[in-house]
Amino acid sequence: MKPATTILALLSLLLAGGAPANAGGPRDGNAMDVSYYGENDQVDLYQAGVLKAFADSSVALFSDRAVVKNEASGNFDLKSVSLKDKLNLKPGQPFEGQPSGAYCSGVLVGPDLVLTAGHCFQPDERGGPCDRVKLVFGYAVTRAGETPSSFPARNVYTCKKVVAQKVQDENHNFTCRNGKCDNAGLVGDGPDYALVKLDRPVAGRLPLAVSRQSPAVGTEVGVIGYPSGLPVKVQEKGAAVRELKARGYFVTNLDTFRGNSGSPVFDMRTLKIIGIISRGGADYAYESEEGTTNDPRRPYLYTPGSAVYQPQDGGRGEDVTMISEIQGLIPSTQAERSLDAALKAKSGSNSRPIPVVPAIYVPGQDGGGRMQPAIYTVPDAGDPVPVRI
Repeated sequence: MKPATTILALLSLLLAGGAPANAGGPRDGNAMDVSYYGENDQVDLYQAGVLKAFADSSVALFSDRAVVKNEASGNFDLKSVSLKDKLNLKPGQPFEGQPSGAYCSGVLVGPDLVLTAGHCFQPDERGGPCDRVKLVFGYAVTRAGETPSSFPARNVYTCKKVVAQKVQDENHNFTCRNGKCDNAGLVGDGPDYALVKLDRPVAGRLPLAVSRQSPAVGTEVGVIGYPSGLPVKVQEKGAAVRELKARGYFVTNLDTFRGNSGSPVFDMRTLKIIGIISRGGADYAYESEEGTTNDPRRPYLYTPGSAVYQPQDGGRGEDVTMISEIQGLIPSTQAERSLDAALKAKSGSNSRPIPVVPAIYVPGQDGGGRMQPAIYTVPDAGDPVPVRI
């Protein structure tokens, strides 16, 4: 096999200050469920900061009816409609003109392994059959005013098998390993994950690092994913761990939507994955003669809807499966070892904080690899600009 020579990713280490104060508190059972907490802190890829390079390793899940091979060009064409038209939204909603086609999110954690949410695949009735799911890298807005409409074949993969899967919520409680599933009695919300093997190793993209430690309340978090089926969105600020739950998940105030299921959630201090998005509040509200309706299955039966905003500390919160529920099946990556080394170096230093440390990963023929310094000019610091149309 010809050794790969593509640089897989630019790995940046953010060494931030103290963690934010506790952003949560107990859930308010009387508050309306929403997905925007405070302001909309989601941005397109070209606007992202330190997590921009990591988005290269995120993947969007599509039905094979939504991305179709164009025999003339050899590319896969995206069949979708705009977010506004698909969900019958009022004018002026964030990202309303962008295509909406993906149904779940995921992240590369091994050469041919993707971590996502369990309910994105059958036997959960909300998921797709493994061989009918296309996993697409590079579904992103890379410059203002441009949206993706097709993908080169090298960016499109198929699910070969679901290695491990668990879904535990108010309507499900099953665990699968290599195609064999066991059901248990309903006990309420818990973990929701799937580890998927692709039809071939992923070329030119870096498997990301997972954390081997549990998060704490107040940990500042970020997320990368495909909310409402849109091209990839990144959130790097404005969210933290609100509450830790006993059954393998925690609650945050991330600005995530349906379609973010399976999105990697990062500890913004270590830049390691500490969990994946599993559940959350309703995304859009519609009016009818009976009053307000959240996320109807047939939105065109109602007046046009809109995304609902809630105070930063309000709402139900977004549930994240802890990486500890699945980390035993995820191999240590070069990215993980490099981040560990950088964090260890920082903790042993009494000097000023180390600046952003870029590196490139060069794969080896035997599946191993090495990190080496990259020539990269760090731009002037600045917060990503939230898109609020």
